[in-house]
Formats: sequence, structure tokens, C-alpha cells
Amino acid sequence: MKKVVHNHWQKIESTTKGARRMKKLREMFKNEKGFTLIELLAVIVILGIIAAIAVPAIGSLIASTEDDAHDANALSLLESARLAYVSGDITEADSPVSATDLVTAGYLDGVPQDPETEDTYALAQVSITTNANSNQVTYEVSLGSADDGTSNYITDATKSALNDQTD
Repeated sequence: MKKVVHNHWQKIESTTKGARRMKKLREMFKNEKGFTLIELLAVIVILGIIAAIAVPAIGSLIASTEDDAHDANALSLLESARLAYVSGDITEADSPVSATDLVTAGYLDGVPQDPETEDTYALAQVSITTNANSNQVTYEVSLGSADDGTSNYITDATKSALNDQTD
């Protein structure tokens, strides 16, 4: 019979320990604090400020990259026309020389693509002129998204002008 009492006593003791543990857990959760609404709003405001600074910076970086791509395409077209002229495959009478003509002659792999639309340029040509007094040849490149001249990215730019823009 003593064993039964002893077992009964253990049950009471374990129940008391469990109650104490539960009480401690409740006290811990009572003192546990979360984020307040003001703290969450402060974080959102800070993220908004960071976004307001970052978005325009990224936009100007993309625009700058597109301008550099136009300049690189123009230089490629200009150099191809210069090689074709020096080789005798085109003459000043052929001016303006289109990118398609340079592709056909094998001086370009393909008509350059507009980095903004990812289509080929509608206007991609090089004008060649020779100064009669100095025999200096001038190459002027024009690139645009419309061949009517309304949406030109680069109009009659020489190599030195393009190099100045890319530096």
C-alpha cells in the first residue's frame, strides 16, 4: 500500500512541477515583446528612401549604357565603311553607304542592333566626303530608329566626335 501512496505522491509532485513550468512559460511570453507598428513603419520609410535614391541612379546608368552602345555601333559602322573605301569596294559616289551594303560586301557581320528596341536600326549609314584641297576623307555616320530622320540617335558624327563621347 505504501507503493500506491508513493506513486500517488509522485503524481502530485510531477503535476506541481508541470504547473510551475507552465507558469514560468506564461511569464516569459508575457515579457516577450514584438515589433510595434511605429517600428515597422520606420523600417518601411527607410526602405522607401533607399528606393527613391536607387531607382533614378539605376535609370541613368541604363540610359548611359544605351548611349555608349549607340556610340560603339556608330564606330563599328564608320570603321567598316573606312575599310571598304580604302579597299576600293566603295567610292565617294556610293555615299551614303548603308549598313546593309557593308554587310553584303563582307565588312560587317550584320546590321547593328538598336540597344533600346533590340531591332536593327532603320537608319544606319555612312556619308563619305573628300576635301578637294587637302584630299582628306571625312566619314560621317548616322544611326536612327526611323529612316526619315525623325528619331536619330547619332547624326553626321565623325570618328573624333564619337571617340570624344566614349571617353
